[in-house]
Amino acid sequence: MKNTLKLWMLLVIALGIASCTDNNDNSVSFKTLDEALTSTHLFTDIKENPDKEATEKKKKGELNYLSQYSMFIEQPVNHNQPDADKFKQKVCIMFRGFDRPTIMMTEGYLWDGFKDAEDIGINLNANIVHVEHRNFGESFNQDRGRWNFQTSAQASADLHAVCQALKPIFKGKWMSFGLSKSGESAIDYAYYYPNDMNLAAAFCAPFNVSLDDKRYGEYLFNEVSTKEVRDIMKESIRRALKNGEEGMYQKVCEEFKKKGSPVPSFTEYVYNTFDTFFSMFQNTIPSIHKKYLESMVEKESSYVKAIFDNIQNLRDETTYTYFVDCAKEQGFPNPVHNDFADLLEGTSFKAEDMLLSRLHDEDRWLVKYYDNSVRTVMSKNFFLNSTVPLLFYYSHDDPWSAGKPEKIGSNAKMIINPIGVHSSKINDPTLCPANVKQEVMDYIKTYIN
Repeated sequence: MKNTLKLWMLLVIALGIASCTDNNDNSVSFKTLDEALTSTHLFTDIKENPDKEATEKKKKGELNYLSQYSMFIEQPVNHNQPDADKFKQKVCIMFRGFDRPTIMMTEGYLWDGFKDAEDIGINLNANIVHVEHRNFGESFNQDRGRWNFQTSAQASADLHAVCQALKPIFKGKWMSFGLSKSGESAIDYAYYYPNDMNLAAAFCAPFNVSLDDKRYGEYLFNEVSTKEVRDIMKESIRRALKNGEEGMYQKVCEEFKKKGSPVPSFTEYVYNTFDTFFSMFQNTIPSIHKKYLESMVEKESSYVKAIFDNIQNLRDETTYTYFVDCAKEQGFPNPVHNDFADLLEGTSFKAEDMLLSRLHDEDRWLVKYYDNSVRTVMSKNFFLNSTVPLLFYYSHDDPWSAGKPEKIGSNAKMIINPIGVHSSKINDPTLCPANVKQEVMDYIKTYIN
């Protein structure tokens, strides 16, 4: 009798625990997303329909969401001191149903519309929860300029808070997802909070191993495209560096003087010369690589403009915090290759100054305190032994593939697209072969249904 009673009590306790922890508990139901968001008392400035581009795609039948919302959630600047300084972080939602899977877009930059997970979101008919990264866009905080809490741990804690606020509303399976730096955030989040997600997926995400990661130059000049195309690229770069600071550099400087903009240092010029080609392979399909390179060889003015534009783009203040993140933890991709060392001898170029050239004077101290301990643990342990399933997707011709994990474990999968670019658009056959798309979706659907 005592044993029977004991078993009965254990059963009651177990059922009670299950009822408290079940994500699919339907005890609370909402008629609209607005009602659900308001009921949490955690979100402010809730506005419907924040994304015009997605609205146009919906009108064309390209997207099937029900509604869109933007809002803010209050976050601690330091999650270890939750009652101290706070800031407002932007959250945007593409809503497809309370019972649908949810993809948390772990943005590494500012929110710039519902783009990165469109294809996977469409394929899963999933909700998209897009969280802007701290100190980007509208999510600046009081730590900007000091950068004490601009870390992967604090950014992941931001994501955890958003997840905890929304899981009672969206009760289906959850996955974290990001492209490029946002993919780093997706995997960082899984590292710090492995119980929040059913799957973490990173597309074209670099995991740098040092403040001056030379794998990128090696990959750019030995792996991308074909040898013929790489040889044209090498000859183009030699042309840009010929005569050092008295060569094409002066012509680029003249363009900046005409625009009334600060003239780049020679180190900034060299970095951007290489990055111009890095970006070309990152963003363009293979069929135009040779044509693009040949046009630069034939017309010097086109070459000068390409380097000028690249420097201007990297000076964009909306992405400045990216370079802070590099200096803090994430490391810096070095696209410069030793094959060109002879052209740089005797010049003012310094490889160690490439990241410094991207930072404001008052922030250059950050590089002295670069800390890659988290990336080291992830590379040596987490990628091999993660309890949450991981998906890594890369494109062969994308130079960012140099930063892919060297080893992964049995609870992770790596998929290489042989033709694609730096993109998550797996539904476009010109960017992703059908069999690669199938492999991606089959793996995702193993965990997200």
